[in-house]
Amino acid sequence: MRVADRERAKAAYLATSSQEMDASWSEFISRAVMDDVFRRERVHNNGEPFQGGTRNLTPGRKLPS
Repeated sequence: MRVADRERAKAAYLATSSQEMDASWSEFISRAVMDDVFRRERVHNNGEPFQGGTRNLTPGRKLPS
C-alpha cells in the first residue's frame, strides 16, 4: 500500500472511529476489505463467494512511497 494511501486511511479512521464504532484499526481494515469483497462477489459472481481463497498469492512488486 502506498504511504499516502495508508496515511489517508489512518486519518479517516482516527477522525471517525468513535462515530463508526470501530473497535480497532484492524477492524476498520477488515471492514473496508470485506465491503469490496461483497461488492466483487455481487458484481462478478452472482453474490456467491469465490472459490480458491486458500491458495498462496503471488507477491506483487513494491510500490513507490
